[in-house]
Amino acid sequence: MKTKSNVYALSLTALFTALIFVTTSYARVPISLGYVNLGDVFIIVGAFTLPMGYAVIAAALGGMFADLLAGYVIYMPITLVAKALMALICSLAYYKNGVKLYRYIVGAIIAGLVMVGVYFVFEGFYYGWGAAIANLPAQIIQPAITIPVGLIMIFALKKVKHFNTLKENVRFKSKRSEQKIKE
Repeated sequence: MKTKSNVYALSLTALFTALIFVTTSYARVPISLGYVNLGDVFIIVGAFTLPMGYAVIAAALGGMFADLLAGYVIYMPITLVAKALMALICSLAYYKNGVKLYRYIVGAIIAGLVMVGVYFVFEGFYYGWGAAIANLPAQIIQPAITIPVGLIMIFALKKVKHFNTLKENVRFKSKRSEQKIKE
């Protein structure tokens, strides 16, 4: 049972890593110090769909490899941290089953602001604070677009029976819980 769960979890993690990579790489608009992309939509949906650790891995790797493909190698470690934090915050907001709408919205907004903050601090030290401040309005465009789209996708996917049970299918069961089930 545990092997089946491992394969299922790794498959979904790879799927979301690929979705984040592709939407970050190819659904983007260049701005002054980088680009705005739609990859965060799947980070938000992945945080809802996957357990926390897997969502963090998918977000971090998908975003980081998109930076590699785009030639923004200097951004790779920053993207790894920013996207991992974004997925972590969203996962924490979505942790409880049956949460209210405000938890989804507040969690995604905080995650978007943290991501913008991480990039702002990096760009402030790397390019100078004037350039970072000038780029800040463009950086805020990304979460302003991706958060509503991601939340709409989550609520649309909640209507699909399979997506409501994904986290339960991926969770690892301890030997004790398996023994209780057998008894």
